[in-house]
Amino acid sequence: MGETTDVGGFYHQWSKLGFSSVVGSLVRWGNPLPPYKDYPDAPRVQLPPPKPLNRLSLEEAIERRRSIRDYAQESMSLEELSLLLHLADGITAHKYGIGFRAAPSAGALYPIEIYPVVNRVEGLAPGIYHYNVRDHALEILREGDFRGKLVQYCLGQEMPGMANVVLILTAIFQRTRWKYRERTYRYVMLEAGHIGENIYLAATAMGMGACAIGAFLDEPINHLLDVDGVQEAVVYLLTVGKI
Repeated sequence: MGETTDVGGFYHQWSKLGFSSVVGSLVRWGNPLPPYKDYPDAPRVQLPPPKPLNRLSLEEAIERRRSIRDYAQESMSLEELSLLLHLADGITAHKYGIGFRAAPSAGALYPIEIYPVVNRVEGLAPGIYHYNVRDHALEILREGDFRGKLVQYCLGQEMPGMANVVLILTAIFQRTRWKYRERTYRYVMLEAGHIGENIYLAATAMGMGACAIGAFLDEPINHLLDVDGVQEAVVYLLTVGKI
């Protein structure tokens, strides 16, 4: 067998910062993109204002956080989904004309988008939605039962078929690339991880379970979301469900 190229190691070396590269980074690559995506022609569901449930303290949520793969058949309420999305990466403050969010982002550029795939949520038809963070609303992209496809695309892992909702995180790389150039992929992946941990802790505090999925077939999921896999691509999945 031939040697496998260490793409990760090569990228890490190539994207290291030095004094010369910091000076060079003052030259931008293109123009900034808006930090929000929306689907203006899609039907939408306005989410209720997020209300704290006060079930667990932050310390308790951190200590109890685990990857939970088995879920009950009970439905999630729309209020619970609203709070979950808000705590994942919702807008928590406005300053300097920027809507600062629950998860940190390099340069407050916010390259990550969240697509909830709903299986069992009260008041919502099963299907694929987009979280419009600016308006705290869901945009309906495709109705239908996608549990079987997601199990298949996640290499037979059963969590997407059992969870109340599957949160698919994508990255719009140019939002970060225009400013941070070769560091873009580092920062985007870090941000996806920040949001993922927020989802874990929010679910735990709300008495639910979550599980991250890193093993999935990229292109079928990109196709499911109707994103091109280059300018915008799936980077992370998390299942959340009642336990």
